[in-house]
Amino acid sequence: MNVVRLVVLVLIAVFIVGCAAPSAPTPTPPPTATPSPVPSPTPSPTTTPVPTPTAAAAPAGSAIPAAIRQTATIDTYRMQLVLRGSGLVGGFNLGNATTELLGLDAQFAGADVSFTLRGFLAAFLGADVTRGLQAMTVGGVSYARGPLTFLGAPDDVWYRLAPEQSAIATPPAQVDTTLSAVGNAGADFSRFTAGATAERNGVRCQEYRGDRDATTALFASLNAVGLPTQLPESAITDAAAQVWVCDDGYLHQLTITFTGTATDPQGQAQPFSFALDVQLSEINGSIRLMPPADFRDLPAPGNGTPRP
Repeated sequence: MNVVRLVVLVLIAVFIVGCAAPSAPTPTPPPTATPSPVPSPTPSPTTTPVPTPTAAAAPAGSAIPAAIRQTATIDTYRMQLVLRGSGLVGGFNLGNATTELLGLDAQFAGADVSFTLRGFLAAFLGADVTRGLQAMTVGGVSYARGPLTFLGAPDDVWYRLAPEQSAIATPPAQVDTTLSAVGNAGADFSRFTAGATAERNGVRCQEYRGDRDATTALFASLNAVGLPTQLPESAITDAAAQVWVCDDGYLHQLTITFTGTATDPQGQAQPFSFALDVQLSEINGSIRLMPPADFRDLPAPGNGTPRP
């Protein structure tokens, strides 16, 4: 499995918060008790009132699907995503030290987007390890900042990309497409429990926690509809998920962690871990993106001259 495929699959798996769980059925109203007639002339004994049946309380996690559906509609926001791993992940032995596989800081304003991509994936694409890959699409035109040798962009300046190169300026994760991809998975959030309350981006938020069983069940629900995200149950030592739903109705933060063991090509068991944190902010804010003030056109392939 190559690095790009690994990251894409992990991202799909981790954005399980886009799964729209079915709405809870409306509880049937309790029956009205009919009082029994008092016999006469014998005095009636003192009767203990029969409590009126009440509908079962909704699971704590039932608040999550509505927040997911509302969050899926936003088109102006900032996303900060960090994916880290260690050990044997997706066939790659990352060693004992935790490695940043992916770091994404992106701003979205409708069809316009600007982002910086860091980590293992950015290095794989030939970007500077420290600065990462910087790219944007504004007004339907895409740009990337050099040096990017695989693009033939040798200098530390912005380059305007040809239409066939614009995929480089597409971030690996965004709310609408990701939620659409997993929207029919029917994930079960009933096992999540309410945790702490805290402020996120100036809004009061409620934390919902999923333990090992709840977290692995989410992955299983995705696999059941054809998304290749199933983890071998026997390999997972521990797993946890946290979802923060806020008073504005949006999901503001998600974290998921997994630890366990995996088998290397030699048949030896090797430990692994990965952790992902996703934060959304400036939701429906006043984000406005501008193209770079100075840019160059990339040379046309094969002749060293700029594109027209």
